[in-house]
Amino acid sequence: MKYPIDKELKSISIYSGSMVGRLYPLVNKAYGFVKCKSDDNVTVKKYSTPGYDGAEISALVIEPKQYEGDLPCIVLFHGGGFLMRASGAHYQIAKWYAQKAKCKVVMPDYRLLPKYRYPVAIEDCYNAYTWVLENAETLDINRDKILVAGDSAGGNIAGAVTLMLNDRGQSLPKGALLIYPVLDKRMITDSMKRFTDTPIWDSNCNKLFWGMYLKDQDANLAKYASIAEADSLGFFPPAYIEVSEYDCLHDEGIEFAQRLETEGISVEVHDMKGTCHGYETALKSSILEKCMAVRLEWIRKIFEC
Repeated sequence: MKYPIDKELKSISIYSGSMVGRLYPLVNKAYGFVKCKSDDNVTVKKYSTPGYDGAEISALVIEPKQYEGDLPCIVLFHGGGFLMRASGAHYQIAKWYAQKAKCKVVMPDYRLLPKYRYPVAIEDCYNAYTWVLENAETLDINRDKILVAGDSAGGNIAGAVTLMLNDRGQSLPKGALLIYPVLDKRMITDSMKRFTDTPIWDSNCNKLFWGMYLKDQDANLAKYASIAEADSLGFFPPAYIEVSEYDCLHDEGIEFAQRLETEGISVEVHDMKGTCHGYETALKSSILEKCMAVRLEWIRKIFEC
């Protein structure tokens, strides 16, 4: 293997970015059979929620069993390059958050590429977030304790929704948890130039994604696509950012964290050595176990504020 990726990630590191790009229709078909179901620890309910431009989408609400009163909430946006559906790994991680952080997790089933381009996905998710705010009492959610979270393209959505909420005068989340997020359409960082052949995701995939996402758009007017280009981030809530060592997205995550700090925002950064993009899918790895422990500590701290 060209990159010294941890052996615990062997099962995912065999897949090249170009392979993932070619096979996503088959992956989506397979993911369509994966359901997020209630179990001994959590209850899963499905709701119809408003989407962009009058459409309806669905959202899962995952809650821990045996709780009383209003709970904090994580609005979780799954990754997948805006191309792929939520995976079994996304559902499991959402369940862990609900169970271990004693909170509700809302997962919008936003619409995907190639049919639905910018800004459909982020507008779907913005509408899902405001639906949570408007229905907090019915959902037994403490609207003053809501986080946004997402991995990869889901991290992009979490950042975009936060910026949209700020611009549109809505209540901001108390925190943003971003896992190897996509943040900058300019693709100008050193890691973007260097990692053209890393597993799962590489700069060639990234270029393809941006081309599909912003097709027929004036990229200069796509304000919410690339939050790294926002004029100001001084409004942003406290952030937690994880980046992967062998990932074209590595540097934009680090640079975004540095910019947040420069603008006075509290940020916690974890640079995961020996990892490639998508390491969250290795559910049984000690890598994810350690990440989850640190994330949960940060989540509890934010909820307690």
